[in-house]
Amino acid sequence: MASPISILLVDDDALIRAGLRAILASDQQISIIGEAENGVRAIALAKRLNPAVILMDIRMPQLDGLGAMEGILQGNPEAKVLILTTFGEEEYIDRAMTGGAAGFMLKSSGPDELLGGVHAVAEGAAALSPRIARRVIEKVRGINTASHSQAKELVQELTPREQQVLALVGASLTNAEIAIQLVLSEATVKGHMTAVLLKLGARNRVDAALIAYRAGIVSS
Repeated sequence: MASPISILLVDDDALIRAGLRAILASDQQISIIGEAENGVRAIALAKRLNPAVILMDIRMPQLDGLGAMEGILQGNPEAKVLILTTFGEEEYIDRAMTGGAAGFMLKSSGPDELLGGVHAVAEGAAALSPRIARRVIEKVRGINTASHSQAKELVQELTPREQQVLALVGASLTNAEIAIQLVLSEATVKGHMTAVLLKLGARNRVDAALIAYRAGIVSS
């Protein structure tokens, strides 16, 4: 049996943490290994506990969630931070995505959506609430032609197999799902994914997916 997904829960509101804890505890494949009430403590606990997923609020005292995410990723670029907030303003989405967030979900998301997002991020996929996904897609559609051309040039540097992997990442498939689709081992897919990120200069799968959209190799 696979080990449970270890979670660091970060939110300054004790009642919100209690509600999230109850939802996460309903999934036997998830284990909460730590809680933090501000960004400073989140950075310290993330370094000590090395959780599989960090569920991070944005507005907190001392250091907000986006600042904490930046501090965590600076120390461990492989950390997976899933931003969770009641605020869906464009500025937060932009900073979260460009800052290296593995996903962005609203607190208004239903329990199943939240659990699905945690599993997706743990498995190496990106997680976006539907409302957030629509905003990201609209932003991609509005990007100028030069950006599309640059994305196409980057994608042309990939091998045909790497382009296939990128297209499936853009379609929100996990490594395991890509392995099934392409009849490859999951380890091989991870190797291709590493090469794709390096060649594209992408920080994470969200960046790679956006490049896939810009290059036109996956439809929105």
